[in-house]
Amino acid sequence: MDGTRANPDVLSLRNVVARELHRFPELGTVWHGAGPDRHHPAAAGALPQLATKGRLEIPDIEVAIIQLYSLLLYPHLVFSTYGTSVDDSLTERLITSGVDMFLSYYAPKSAQPR
Repeated sequence: MDGTRANPDVLSLRNVVARELHRFPELGTVWHGAGPDRHHPAAAGALPQLATKGRLEIPDIEVAIIQLYSLLLYPHLVFSTYGTSVDDSLTERLITSGVDMFLSYYAPKSAQPR
C-alpha cells in the first residue's frame, strides 16, 4: 500500500488546504497544478498506450485518469474528512475491486461477454 494514501498527516494537510482555498486562492493554483495527471504520470502515459494498442477503449483519457484516481485515493480522503480512516484490509479490497471495475468498464467491447 502506498504510505502517502493512508498517511494521516498527509490526509489532514489535504483537508486543511481544501477548507482554506477560499481564503488562499493561490493554493488552488498549486493544487490544480498537482492534480491527478501530475500525481499519476504512469497512468497518464500508460492509459493512452493501452488504448492505442486496443487493450482498452478509452474515449476520454482525462476522465479515465480521474476515475482511476478516484477509485484508488478518494475513499481515504472522504474518510479522513470525517476523522476516520480506512484499514489495510478495506484498502486492499477497495483497490482490487476498483481496478477490476475500471478495467471491466474500459475493456474493448469485443472482449466483453454478450
